[in-house]
Amino acid sequence: MAAGPIAIAQLTGRASLGGLLFALWAVALGTGAQLGGLLMDRFGRRPGLSIAQLLLGLASIMASVSVLRGSTAGLFASAIFGGLGSGAALLARAAVADMYPIERRGVAVGFLLAAGTVGAIVGPQLVQLAHLLSPQSSQSARLAASWMIAAIFSAVAFGCMLALRPDPKDLAPPRKTSASTVKRSLRTLLQLPAMRAGAIAMGLAQGAMTGLMAVYAIAASARGVGIGVIALILSAHFSGMFGFSPVWGVFLDRIGRRDGLLAGAALIAIGGLTIGLPHAALSALGLFLVGLGWSGTYLGGTTVISDITTPAERGTALGFTDLLSAGAGAVGALSAGIVLDASGLSALGASMGAILVGVIILLLLVPRTSWRAGVAAATTP
Repeated sequence: MAAGPIAIAQLTGRASLGGLLFALWAVALGTGAQLGGLLMDRFGRRPGLSIAQLLLGLASIMASVSVLRGSTAGLFASAIFGGLGSGAALLARAAVADMYPIERRGVAVGFLLAAGTVGAIVGPQLVQLAHLLSPQSSQSARLAASWMIAAIFSAVAFGCMLALRPDPKDLAPPRKTSASTVKRSLRTLLQLPAMRAGAIAMGLAQGAMTGLMAVYAIAASARGVGIGVIALILSAHFSGMFGFSPVWGVFLDRIGRRDGLLAGAALIAIGGLTIGLPHAALSALGLFLVGLGWSGTYLGGTTVISDITTPAERGTALGFTDLLSAGAGAVGALSAGIVLDASGLSALGASMGAILVGVIILLLLVPRTSWRAGVAAATTP
């Protein structure tokens, strides 16, 4: 998706459509997460994760063909398939959470997210790799080649999912009580203050981050920043999203879920204010801080929900939270394009930062005892 806004702007000449592309992807991601969670809770983690990689590979091929043919509709369709696959693939963290007890879950899921650093760094550079392989090709050809390389990665990941034995859900540590046999409804889970606060914080952080990321490449290009530099900046942003996840995991396990969520929200707010600064290096730092803060809120929300839920509930609960986050991401992406056209990157960054200040206030209003009560609710009948 890093190359998506550039491709859509090239095909249509309208920067705001980059936000629409991300919005479609975000809605599809939420749908894929919810459906994937239901599937994984019923049949296990392996089938859902395998289907996710198939969809991601199909989306990459569709995007490659669409950009070569100049098909805007095809590019939008690829975003939908890619979103569906991404939503289900994100639930790999439920598989990891299944296999570890609460006191080690933050670090375990953190290492899973850190593995995404490889893709975060390599992904935006695929355009550069395609240029090196064919220096005389057009930008459209380079974008198409990068998506074909991504399809190969998805094929390898699909093979890994097929070879996954045993299913992670079967490795979940047994509960000491009969609560693990009871599957509570989402409505019951959302009555827990920590569950609500974690889901809302995760959703609004996703909305702010998605909005800024959706239009950053377009805004930076308009400021005269070259595509190679933009690719490096996006790699740094994605590295902030995933590379420091183990550190966040240690923080969450030792200091607490609430404090991790607060720190993540604060970093996004600071990054939003910094991203609009005119100097390219400072603006890039702001995007990195947004990614770093998102990592804390995403991992914090994941661990809170994983703590509260049993294996029979976890996929569905995380899928619902991803659906909520995707909705916020869609709104963020759509509004980001509009605000960027109307007021510029500085106003957009400030507005996203203000949203995260509201998240901080929300988290502070939830008593510390509520976070511990949520954990207790998952382990007592």
